[in-house]
Amino acid sequence: MDYLKRAKEIADELTIHRRYIHEHAEVAESLPLTTEYVVSRLKEYGYEPEEICESGVTAVAGREGKTVLLRADMDALPMKEESGLAFASRNPEAAHTCGHDLHAAALLGAARLLKENEHNLKGTVKFMFQPGEEVFKGARKMMQAGVLKNPRPDIAFAGHVTPRYKTGTVAFHEGNAMASCYGFRIIVRGKASHGANPEDGIDPINIGTHIYLALQELIAREISYQNGAILTIGSFQAGNVPNTIPETA
Repeated sequence: MDYLKRAKEIADELTIHRRYIHEHAEVAESLPLTTEYVVSRLKEYGYEPEEICESGVTAVAGREGKTVLLRADMDALPMKEESGLAFASRNPEAAHTCGHDLHAAALLGAARLLKENEHNLKGTVKFMFQPGEEVFKGARKMMQAGVLKNPRPDIAFAGHVTPRYKTGTVAFHEGNAMASCYGFRIIVRGKASHGANPEDGIDPINIGTHIYLALQELIAREISYQNGAILTIGSFQAGNVPNTIPETA
């Protein structure tokens, strides 16, 4: 089979997949509409998909031998879409602004092509449709549910769309390619006081600001220039009124 030629032949179908998932954006670990759509399409292609955990779907093609895992995430971000597209999200609290709709549609396309050519496969392909990537929980739940067993993958592939490269190209290189997510939270417990009397309190915002600046120095002074490292603080929360020093940050 000429996979590229066949992929171009079903391009309109993949567009339908992507736009449906985009229009029905869902967040976090519970993706009922997306899951139902993916499962229905897989059944149409001749698979017997399994939801091994909430919104975590797997399917298998091929025969005994080495196993390749192909993975795509499916969840959107908790934000309002302002694109104005005809297929914009109907959910005012969710939007596919990270491309997971495209990832899921692409994996559906791969599933169709590989099923059509299943008799020529010299091994097994396992498909993994994952929820909860944006909340850093979906992969763990699917692993706990056995996605890496029966059959156990010998190698796994996942991709991510990006505007950094020209459409139609695939970028890769040896070693680390993207940042991983090892979340942490620092809670500074100060002493609340009125903003007009800061000497009566202990300002956790001031302390937190110094911690934030010091964390950035870890990259500059503790990591060799030969090693890649990223440390991002994506949320800083303290207080809810402008004239009071809060208790915590």
